[in-house]
Amino acid sequence: MSLRWRILLVSVVLAVVPLATAILLLGRGVEDQFTEQDTARVEARVQLLLDDLDRRDARLAASLDALAETIAADNRFRLAALEQRDDLRSYLHDYAPRQLALMDLDLLFIQDDRDTVVSSGHFRDAHGEPLPRLAHLVGQARGGRALASARSPAGIFLAQVRARSFRLGDHTWQLVAGLRLDPGDLIDRARDPDLTVALAWPGAPAGTVAPEERAVMAREMDLRRAGHIVRTVNLPLVHEGRLTDAWLLVSHDRVSLHRFVDGVESRLRIILVVAALFSVGLATLLANQVSRPLRRLAHGTRELDLEKLDTRFPAGGRDEVGQLSRLFNELLERLQQGVGRLRRAEHRATLGEVARQVNHDIRNGITPLRNVLQHLGQVADQEPERLAGVFGERRDNLAEGLSYLEDLAGHYARLSPADERRPCRLDELCAAVVAQFPPSAPGAPRPEARVEPDLPPVLADPVSLRRILDNLVRNALESLPEGRGRVTVTARRARDEALEEDRILLEVADDGVGIAPEDRDRIFDDFFTTRPDGTGLGLSNVRRLVGDLGGRIGVTSEPGRGTTVTVSLPLPDTGEECP
Repeated sequence: MSLRWRILLVSVVLAVVPLATAILLLGRGVEDQFTEQDTARVEARVQLLLDDLDRRDARLAASLDALAETIAADNRFRLAALEQRDDLRSYLHDYAPRQLALMDLDLLFIQDDRDTVVSSGHFRDAHGEPLPRLAHLVGQARGGRALASARSPAGIFLAQVRARSFRLGDHTWQLVAGLRLDPGDLIDRARDPDLTVALAWPGAPAGTVAPEERAVMAREMDLRRAGHIVRTVNLPLVHEGRLTDAWLLVSHDRVSLHRFVDGVESRLRIILVVAALFSVGLATLLANQVSRPLRRLAHGTRELDLEKLDTRFPAGGRDEVGQLSRLFNELLERLQQGVGRLRRAEHRATLGEVARQVNHDIRNGITPLRNVLQHLGQVADQEPERLAGVFGERRDNLAEGLSYLEDLAGHYARLSPADERRPCRLDELCAAVVAQFPPSAPGAPRPEARVEPDLPPVLADPVSLRRILDNLVRNALESLPEGRGRVTVTARRARDEALEEDRILLEVADDGVGIAPEDRDRIFDDFFTTRPDGTGLGLSNVRRLVGDLGGRIGVTSEPGRGTTVTVSLPLPDTGEECP
């Protein structure tokens, strides 16, 4: 087969076969892939709703435990309940309403050992009514929780309830607490407008569930046959003195997916036809223009010796072969200049990495200053009379931050800074670093420093040592979920088991999200980061700085439990203090 026909055949095959294969695979695989994604989407929303119910249940359990302890310590309640004193009867009747308001509950019963309501928080007329087996049925439900229909002055409502027994004298009493479960709020918590969420239960009052949602539940099997993704969860329900089920249904209509798949297949078929026609025409043109001059070019390449880069190809015409000849000549010229350009590129890459390191360190130094200024701004806006006092308290933090930036600028003024080591006291350094991270809001975490008394000074470059501690504390604070948790900086003299000698161990521990096992060996690599706005230079700089100080760094972490970074530094021989 001639070269011309080979070019024609290969061009058509390369253009048509991949697209035809893609159409076949997409036709079979796209719908399955989207089905998996949509199923995961529905499952995720169901899990979101179940997690919300779990959080509400945990709140109910905590409220019941607290209420049981309060009642056990309340002598007036004991006298009113056991001795049935007339002067304390109103105190007993009003007990549940008071606790309902204090604990922000929507339902609260206190029942005696005969299952009689002695105090009702949400419906005072329920006092004295028997509610047989209510607490017992709730306790029999999965996890000791259930839904229940409850009365209030405004009407019937659905509540998530939990029961707890407590001892009063020689008798066992019951507490039943609940939170209103509004189906409309439940739908809002699904947070996905493309999903249909319905909640139905026996005896639901008219209007509680929208008619279209009831139709969705009634046609569950029809929806599945029509290609909808449906997930139904049974929830325990106490209704008319027995334990039954309520139904939570989440469904996803996949009509848009079918339209999308059909549209993709139609477009791909059109692309396939266009590509086939275009490839045939282009391949015919190329085959005619390239086959003959390529033979001449091939003959010239046989004479090419890579050791003689001054060789040149004769310039051809303006067609593709002529352009190829000129490209070969340009390539030879570029090869001659390659060594010089490679050296310049290496130099630029080195400068780029240094620039990123400078940017990272300066940002770390500026952040504490920004925090102090934001704090002063908040005081000036909210409590201007305290501004002078707060400024006096934070003056040292501003001075230390500026001094640190000045020292950092001096270090980077030279490409290879001199090693200016001197004895540094870790108690002063840790206190300075901790002070520059004030809480961003009331209740927000602030690092704590715990330095062993009489710890000898460390022989180190103070700027490098502070950069190490700044980076570690900042990473620890950023790992805390939702800004809650603890970060502890510890310095002590102890034995380094890996080196089998006494060292000074500087540890930064947090109870944050931890490090995934697959990332643990990569956290010190240049440019590796798990944060969208991270540079990946913080820990790699820390590793280099620790090595320059003759130290060793190690990490222990457990996902979900926290991380501890340990820097092992040699014991010093001098006693001079760091300024």
